[in-house]
Amino acid sequence: MKQAITLFLCACALPTALLLPHARAEGVITLKSGEKLPGSMDTMNRPYLKVRSSILSKPVDVHMGELDELSSSRPLEIPEQFSIIRLANGDEVYGTLKALDAENLQLQTAWGGLLQMDRKYVRHIGFDSQKAYLRNATESLQGWESSAKSTLPECRNGYWLMRGSNNTELQTSFPMPPRLHVQFSLYHTNTFRINLALWKDSESGNSINLDLSLEKAELSKNSSGQYRTLGRVKRNTERNWYADKSVKRSDVHFYADPEKGNYYLYVNGEQVARWEEVKEMDTIFENESGDNEGEDGESAGKYEFKPGNTLALGGYDSLNMAVFHLNVFDWNGAIPHLEEELDIISRYDPTAPRDKALLVNGDVLRGAISLQEEGSIRIKSDHYDVTVPTARVRALDQKGHEEKDLPEDSSDTRVFLTDQSVLSLALETIRNGVMEGRSSAVGKVRIPLQSVRKVQFNLQNPELRKQRETPFRCK
Repeated sequence: MKQAITLFLCACALPTALLLPHARAEGVITLKSGEKLPGSMDTMNRPYLKVRSSILSKPVDVHMGELDELSSSRPLEIPEQFSIIRLANGDEVYGTLKALDAENLQLQTAWGGLLQMDRKYVRHIGFDSQKAYLRNATESLQGWESSAKSTLPECRNGYWLMRGSNNTELQTSFPMPPRLHVQFSLYHTNTFRINLALWKDSESGNSINLDLSLEKAELSKNSSGQYRTLGRVKRNTERNWYADKSVKRSDVHFYADPEKGNYYLYVNGEQVARWEEVKEMDTIFENESGDNEGEDGESAGKYEFKPGNTLALGGYDSLNMAVFHLNVFDWNGAIPHLEEELDIISRYDPTAPRDKALLVNGDVLRGAISLQEEGSIRIKSDHYDVTVPTARVRALDQKGHEEKDLPEDSSDTRVFLTDQSVLSLALETIRNGVMEGRSSAVGKVRIPLQSVRKVQFNLQNPELRKQRETPFRCK
């Protein structure tokens, strides 16, 4: 065993430049110490994982306690339509919803067949009819290029790491639809700023630009080289905010419809700004200001906005910033979030059913939720009994169970699948090309290794948990 580990560590010390292309395609195994080795999983019999690598003469056994993660080169799959099941521990499972009642749901998956889940672990059931143009784009830099000769970020473990003092701007092109929903997450300090450019056209200068920082959010529009600010929103105005250098996380959702002139910005689930562009006059909302720079009312209509097909993302932080979970959808027009002030039933009637269906148009229906044979959703309450096609349902929110009612998660492995699913398991064995384990919500799970994109081991290890929560600490 000692000889095998020594061989493994020696191989890990090989420079990446010396690895053959086919070796890199195997995947990368990372130890807790930070050393890496191209390779793949073979079999597992606790406490050892047998690893195969093209740069080793024979497979070696590695102690499970020394592993950080394994990432493969398998590409992501982008389904057109699917159901999203979000669990209490943050896991997400994608598939087709086949059955739903008060106790359980059944989900048909591409990798595990028909899975039955205990609904007490389910927090959210989503129906995503938005076409995805980019899915988890930060997994690589493929298809992206640097603009304005800026520095490319480091791509590691699903993050784009933008180092301090480097202005980074990336761009990619695809046939953009009239409406877009862009979502991404950031680890950053108070000195960050990020810029998003949609429908960018290099020849005409046309683009819709969102600038976001701790201090403000600003939306602007370039039409044939004519710059116009649609609105600014002040955010953090506390004194001495600049002195705080701690790392924070922001989850950003931006919805844009330039044809109707409607724009929504959400950060960490809260609406930061809502802009409406009116042709005849400017609309400025509370806490906002706007201007037409270098443009008067008579000449405003002369600069027609013709959208391009380039999306650009730029960022800067005085220390470090990480961008991850970048997704771009053809926005289906659904109202982004239910505003809590509209949800008066929860506020004034604590006995009301906690399960609710949020429709695409923003309406909310409450009651006992079940799935019908034709795939529609039935909501039954004391006041109504209605059936709604799933195409009109945006999400089903589960509020009937509290986190404290659930047993502590004993999972030691998190598996990332090619269909976007993420599932935490108590890993039991790997054999015959199949990973077997147990999930609190799903029970016994069998996952083919060909469907596995990445595996994180030792989830309960304090050192690794801290590294994964803050990627700048990664070795």
